[in-house]
Amino acid sequence: MGRNLPQPGFWMAVLLVVLVFGVQVVLSIPLGILNLVIEEGLHQPPPHLERQPLLVGGINLVAFGAAIALGLRLNRLPFRHAFPIGQITALQVVGVAVTILGGGVLLSEVDNGFRALLPLPQWLWNLVKDLFLSQDKLFSRIFLLVFVAPLGEELLFRGIILRGLLSRHRPAVAVVLTALLFAALHCNPWQFLSALFLGIAFGWFYLRTGSVGLCVLAHAFCNGMSIVVVALPLNIPGLVGTEDYTKAVFQPWWLDCAGLVLVLVGLWTFRRAAPPAQTPPAQAPPIIGLNKTV
Repeated sequence: MGRNLPQPGFWMAVLLVVLVFGVQVVLSIPLGILNLVIEEGLHQPPPHLERQPLLVGGINLVAFGAAIALGLRLNRLPFRHAFPIGQITALQVVGVAVTILGGGVLLSEVDNGFRALLPLPQWLWNLVKDLFLSQDKLFSRIFLLVFVAPLGEELLFRGIILRGLLSRHRPAVAVVLTALLFAALHCNPWQFLSALFLGIAFGWFYLRTGSVGLCVLAHAFCNGMSIVVVALPLNIPGLVGTEDYTKAVFQPWWLDCAGLVLVLVGLWTFRRAAPPAQTPPAQAPPIIGLNKTV
C-alpha cells in the first residue's frame, strides 16, 4: 500500500473536520437538554453529562468513525487494508516516547504562559478537570484518552488527511496543514499551540516511517502521560499539584531544561532509528544522435 492517497484535498479535509465537529455537537445536544431537565425540572444538581469521559468517548467514536468512513469511501478503500502499520522498531518507540515526554514538559510551561496572558474560563477548567485531572473515573478516562482519541484522531488526520495532502503538496506543507486542522478541531486557543506541535510531531513520525500505527502509539503515550502524572504522588508547581488551573503557576527552571534535553535526545534517537527513505539517483538520459564516425 502506498503512503499517499488520492483524496482528500485541502478543502475536502476541512469538510471532514467540520463533519467531526458537527456530529459531536449534534450528539451533545441531548446531553445538554437532559442536564437542563434535571436541574430546572427536577431541581437536582445537573450530572454534567457532557463532561463524562465515557459519554465523550462514545460521541467521539461515532464522530470520527463517520469522517473516517467518508474518507475511505472517497478513496474506495476497505477499512482492513486502509492504514499502513509498517515495521515499528523498539528504538523508534524509545525515540518517540522520549520526545513526547520532553515535549509534554515544555508544552506544559507554554500552557502556563498562555494562561498567564489569557486566563482559562471556568467552564473550560471544569471540562479539563473532569476529563484530564480527576482522580476518579480512571477506566473511563483511559477509554477516552488512551484508546478512542488516539485511534480516531490519528486514523483521520495522519491516516487519511495527511496522506491525501501529501499527494498535492510538499511534505512539510502537508504536515503543517494537517497539524493546523488538527489544532483547529480542539476549538479553543488554550489547546491550539500544544495540538499544533503534537500534530507536526506526529506528521513527522509518519513521514519517516510510513506507519500510522506508530502515530497512534505516540498519541496514546502522550495522553496516557496526563493520567500517570496526576496519579503519581508528585507536587511539582506548574506541572501537577495546582488546585486552581485557571491561575498560571510556572514550573521550576530545572524541569524546563530537562524537558528540552529530553526533546533533543528523543528527536536524535528517532532520527537515527528512522532514516528517510532512500530514493535512487536519477540516471542521465541517453544521448541520442551522436555520430562517432569520422
